[in-house]
Amino acid sequence: MKLSMIVNPLNEHNLQLAAQVGVSEIVLTFPGLDAAVFRKAKQMVESFGMKLTHLERKVPHLKMVHNLPGRDAQVEDFKRLIRLMAENEMKVLCYNWMPDEDWQRTSAEVIERGGAKVTEFNLEDVGRNVTDADGRPSQPTPVAELWGNLERFLNDVLPLAEEAGIRLALHPDDPPLPSLLGQDRIIFSNDALRRAVDLVPSSANGICYCVGSLHPAGEDLIGGIRSLADKIFFVHARNVRGTAAHFVETWHDNGAIHMPSVIRELQSIGYTGTIRPDHAPSMAGETNETPGYEMLGRLFAAGYLRGLMQAGEPG
Repeated sequence: MKLSMIVNPLNEHNLQLAAQVGVSEIVLTFPGLDAAVFRKAKQMVESFGMKLTHLERKVPHLKMVHNLPGRDAQVEDFKRLIRLMAENEMKVLCYNWMPDEDWQRTSAEVIERGGAKVTEFNLEDVGRNVTDADGRPSQPTPVAELWGNLERFLNDVLPLAEEAGIRLALHPDDPPLPSLLGQDRIIFSNDALRRAVDLVPSSANGICYCVGSLHPAGEDLIGGIRSLADKIFFVHARNVRGTAAHFVETWHDNGAIHMPSVIRELQSIGYTGTIRPDHAPSMAGETNETPGYEMLGRLFAAGYLRGLMQAGEPG
């Protein structure tokens, strides 16, 4: 198992910090489709002895999810993204099928240990989103169409992904609710993840197992890792307390998820991919302008995960 990280912002100082705490692979957030940007990022990452391997977040997808005008052009852009990743020797493209574009929270000011700030989702406050999710189209898309659109998308892009050596990893919906603001959602359980990879059998069709997204829905994380082992291409580690309707994020070492058990199970199934510290608290001195993605809390999380990984290795 390898340790990866999103570096925010992507600059030499933050890359050096990541390298110093033992990160070996860097996850690039979607930078557009300029080949020069990919080459520059790869060169910068490699100058610190790490590899640029994964891409995720903000990949345009709403036209494909809802089958809107421009859907086919968005598919072609996704294919170009696959080609750019292959040209730069990247490995995994993490995407989601959230019909409102990305993860949502209703507060970023909840106080955690030592005065650190964490995010919260409360269904009673829904409609007040503090993340950078772009929102859903005005006309909702029903469940059957969401699944049909996903199958069509996978049929369109998986042949190229296989040829290019890029594996697609589907991220669960966050929050993990079957409906939000009148819009159905479909990827919020272990069963849904299995259904997604079975829609179009392919060596390139897999998942990102995000424990912090699935736990509030009451999902069995250890059972999910076992049952989905053959399709786990990427792992997100974050910790939470609460239910899908109301939860807060926490430090990686003090939420409701027993993170040592998660790491042990990943080692038990022989997972050799990468795991990255996902959302973490904003610490003293940080602006909290990008809640969950400030650097200091994720540096702590990287060290914590690295310790758990080493503790489970043979002596």
